[in-house]
Amino acid sequence: MSNLINGVKNGLRIKSDARKVYRALQKHLNTMPVGYPATLTGVELRLLARFFTAEEAQAALNIGWRLETFDEIYQRARQKGYAEGQFQELIESMANKGSIFSSVSGEQKRYACHPFIIGMYEMMVTRSTPSFYLDTRDYMMQGYSTEYYATKVRQMRVIPIQASVTPQLSIATYDDIRQLVDQAQDRIGVTKCICKMSKDKLGKHCEVTDRREICIGFRDFYDIYDRNEGWGRTISKQEAFEILDQNEKDGLVLMPSSMQDAQFVCSCCGCCCGIMELVSMMPRSVDFVESNYRAVLKTETCTGCGICKKRCHMQAIIYDDTSATAKAIAIDERKCIGCGLCVSTCKSKSLSLSRKEKEFVPPKDIEELYSVIYQNKKSTVGKYTMMLKAMLGREV
Repeated sequence: MSNLINGVKNGLRIKSDARKVYRALQKHLNTMPVGYPATLTGVELRLLARFFTAEEAQAALNIGWRLETFDEIYQRARQKGYAEGQFQELIESMANKGSIFSSVSGEQKRYACHPFIIGMYEMMVTRSTPSFYLDTRDYMMQGYSTEYYATKVRQMRVIPIQASVTPQLSIATYDDIRQLVDQAQDRIGVTKCICKMSKDKLGKHCEVTDRREICIGFRDFYDIYDRNEGWGRTISKQEAFEILDQNEKDGLVLMPSSMQDAQFVCSCCGCCCGIMELVSMMPRSVDFVESNYRAVLKTETCTGCGICKKRCHMQAIIYDDTSATAKAIAIDERKCIGCGLCVSTCKSKSLSLSRKEKEFVPPKDIEELYSVIYQNKKSTVGKYTMMLKAMLGREV
């Protein structure tokens, strides 16, 4: 009996020690540009236990948000008693499964902590389970969504689909999907959408497309996919264009990372993508998406086919349903995110895209993006004040 009692006590102690480590990591991650807030339910700790072993979580306390070499990080870890070989093994384990970010340039490899989204969550593409997806949704609702949306620059932006770009529309290189693919050169890979795959496991399938291999990684994200078997596959520029063209036809919104040297482009929908879903719920969706374009409607030529209304994930197309000949009568500029999905299928050419007066110029690369976010990080009160204003429909 005493052995049983001692075993229970040891088990509880180990569990308690692990919880303390994960709580320490949560607090550490919460100091990053995009933080990792605590909740009343502790769902954030369950998620961390999926990304890190307790030993890895302890080691991750030495890693910051700026990209650093192993030697730079180990200078801190050595002071805490880590042997070099031991720490090297831990950091490579975390990098290989995507729990931390890694970037390779020539022979130099650098590491940094990932945000939860965009970062650790997406790296679970082959390991996602129904309970993981449900925990993620719970965490979004319990606090992470406020953290994600309260940043100065959002981590993702919207660019117009290629079919909506006319010769008259002046479009910058960083808003041109073909240019983003061209600039990535031979570091291009495709992976399955973790959001759609996770919802499949819950028996709730995407309402927009049956395809799953739709998310494209460039540069460092491609490298991560490439070195992990089953995460994705290398594709040519031509195949990337073909996938993106089909994504547009299916009615998916193109959302690359908010940087000129894009790391990825997601193709999103309101029924699967948690970020798109929450944006669509906002009275002023436009305030929570970086975009340089908006839709313009010529009411006099609208034939009332209704295709644009069905393709709009933000419900920004206002229809007059009171008459026998229902027609689009306006674009809600508070809701339109400038994706172009309505433009490309308008047979009467009543819809087009127009540039906004104030241009959003994305940061150059991942380091500049997180530097901007960190420099403009709000206090907890500031974040919740901003979200309260947003929920009341006030401009933020």
